[in-house]
Amino acid sequence: MTPTLIVLALAALGVALVVWMTRKKPSATTTPPAEGDTAWNDPVSPGEPAQPIDDRSETAPPPQVPQEPRP
Repeated sequence: MTPTLIVLALAALGVALVVWMTRKKPSATTTPPAEGDTAWNDPVSPGEPAQPIDDRSETAPPPQVPQEPRP
């Protein structure tokens, strides 16, 4: 008789747990989150065009290219 009561108590506990986890919560009056300014649709203004290395000014130092020692 005792094992049957233990099984019934565990089953009741399981059912109560499932009912508690799946119960419908009261709907709260929530407002959607305020959308921040993400600028995803702002027009893109072009910046300064990149200058190729060949078009550098005469006063600029030459670019330093690291040389690995060769055997």
